Amino acid sequence: MGINDYVTGIISIIAIVISVIAYIQNTRIEKRQLRIEKLEEMLEITHILMGNYQYFEDTNFFKNIMLSETKDSTEIEKYNRQVKSLIQISENIDLQNKLTRLFVLNNSYLPKKELKEKIGVFIAVYTSIAENTMINPKNIIDNLPFNDFPKRWDFLEFTREIQNELIVEMDLGYKDSIDNKNTYEKKFKERYKLK
Repeated sequence: MGINDYVTGIISIIAIVISVIAYIQNTRIEKRQLRIEKLEEMLEITHILMGNYQYFEDTNFFKNIMLSETKDSTEIEKYNRQVKSLIQISENIDLQNKLTRLFVLNNSYLPKKELKEKIGVFIAVYTSIAENTMINPKNIIDNLPFNDFPKRWDFLEFTREIQNELIVEMDLGYKDSIDNKNTYEKKFKERYKLK
C-alpha cells in the first residue's frame, strides 16, 4: 500500500465523519423547526380563541341574568338568538377542533412546566364556558372545571401572558412581543391625516 492509498483512506474517513455530523445537525435543526411550527400553531389558536371569548362571556352573563330573574318572552327570544349566534361563531372558528388541537400540541411540544399548565387552564376555561353557554344554555352545570369565568380583559391579559411565554419557548431571541401598544399607530394617523 502506497501513500496515495493512505491519503485516500483518510480523506474517505474524514468525509464519512463530516457526513455523519451534518446528518445529526440537520436532524436537530429539523426537529427544532418542527417544534417552532407547532408553537406558532399554538399562538395562532390562542389568538383566534382570545378574539372570540367576549361572545361567550356576554352569553354567559346574559344566561346568569335570565336564570336569576323571571323574564318575558321577548327577553327569552333575544337570549335564544344570542345562543344561536354563539353556536354559529363556534362553528365558524371550528372551536371543538381548535381546543382539541391545542390540547394535543400542549401535551406533545411543551415540557412539564408552568406554561403547559397555563395552557391547560386556558383550555379548561374555554371548554367550560362553551359547555355552559352552548351545550346547556338554560341550566346551571355544577360539574364543570370552571363555573365562574374571567372578564374579557382578564382573559386577554392571561392569553397574552401565554403567548409571550410561547414566544420565549421558541428560543428565537424575542421576549414580550405581544402587547396592546402599537407605537407606530400615532405616526400612521399623522402621516395620512386621520383622527
